[in-house]
Amino acid sequence: MQFADSGLIVIVNFQLHNLGISNGYCDAFITVSDPSAHMYGDHSSMEPNEVKIDPSGFGLTAGPHRLELVGNQYHVKYAGKDIQGDFIFKPKTGSFQQGDGKLVYKSSGDWVRYNFPIPWAEVSGTLTYNGKTVKLCGVGSMNHDRQVLSPTRYMSDWRAFWMYTPDATIAIVRSSSLDMHPIWSQRLMVAEPDKILFSSHDYTFKDFDLKPVPGGPVPCAMRYLVDAGDAQNGLKGEIRVTRIQEKQDILAGYPVLFRKIATLLVSETWSYRFWCDFNFEFRTDGKMRTISGSGTGNYVSSLKAQKQ
Repeated sequence: MQFADSGLIVIVNFQLHNLGISNGYCDAFITVSDPSAHMYGDHSSMEPNEVKIDPSGFGLTAGPHRLELVGNQYHVKYAGKDIQGDFIFKPKTGSFQQGDGKLVYKSSGDWVRYNFPIPWAEVSGTLTYNGKTVKLCGVGSMNHDRQVLSPTRYMSDWRAFWMYTPDATIAIVRSSSLDMHPIWSQRLMVAEPDKILFSSHDYTFKDFDLKPVPGGPVPCAMRYLVDAGDAQNGLKGEIRVTRIQEKQDILAGYPVLFRKIATLLVSETWSYRFWCDFNFEFRTDGKMRTISGSGTGNYVSSLKAQKQ
């Protein structure tokens, strides 16, 4: 969720795991980053008996937290010790899935399924953090992902962008791991209210202007070029970072077992979340329109582990 008026970026994440543990578990997270580059977070872990999936419809209760579909709106409630949030998502366009939504790694049989049930929604609600409660209105998206991956296939690199204007949205997500380089799993979508206009998983994406980030050992690209499609139907343009307001060593928050396995491949993985400006030429049926504005992005990159 991004709230331009207050400069807040809010993320709520429900994760159902089974990392080779017979009974599994559930984690729920919320992070709030503000224009001062301070990040607030809350995390809770729950045992299987604290997690209930609705037998019909779509709903998940995880301890005190709740995610559910009511009519055509999603209700997201996070009731943490340090942060509480209560949000309503009103979808503005249809669900999106790239192809059959499933990426299969042929050498191992591992697979990942990516879905965008809400590529674009109006978001409203209340957020309590840092001793204050605020009412918020903005935009956001929701994705439902599931995967069966070896712990050694740690997705250590990400480029993701969520860009909105009053009449259009562009979403770009790409990910890779050290054993996949230089191959990336990627998806791109352009939509307007109630209609998906264009999508691609075979496009050109380039990072530019790597700059150091204070407090983070991995530099962040400050400019990106995107070129998808052809002269009749496609998207071409540029994204520029305007403010990095969140930095995080991702592995520091992972379970101990997973962190030990990951550090065999990488020494550190850093995530930078930022606000950005974008300017694109979008071509459909041979006609061109400009899509430009401000949005948010996420740059994740890793340092390779040093061999002893």
